Amino acid sequence: MQCKYCQSADIIKFGQYKGIQRYWCKDCKHKFKADDSLYRGKVAASDISSALSMYYSGMSINDIRRHIKQEKGYQPSPATVYQWIDKFTDKAVSYYSQFKPKVGDIWIADETVINLD
Repeated sequence: MQCKYCQSADIIKFGQYKGIQRYWCKDCKHKFKADDSLYRGKVAASDISSALSMYYSGMSINDIRRHIKQEKGYQPSPATVYQWIDKFTDKAVSYYSQFKPKVGDIWIADETVINLD
C-alpha cells in the first residue's frame, strides 16, 4: 500500500468512514481511502469516465443511468450524470487547449457531388 499523493509507504490505518477503511500518510500528512474515487467524490473515476465515453458515443443520460445500474448496482440521478459531463468536459477542453496541431502547407480536399431532382 502506498500514499495516493506522494507514493510513500509510510502510512497507517486511520479508522473507517461508512465502512470504508481510511489511511493517513506520515510523510505528506494526507488522509485518503484505497479506492480510485476522485477527491471528495463517492464514485470511482473509472465509472465517471465510462459515463463520459457513453455520452460522447451518443447514449442519452437516462440510458447511461440504466447502464450504470445494471453494471454497478446503483443509479445516479440525471443531474449527477449531467454534472459529471459538464465538469469533466470543461476540464478536458481547458487542458487540451494548450496543444496545437502541426499542419503543413499542403491541403487535400475531397469533393462529393450529390444530384437532387
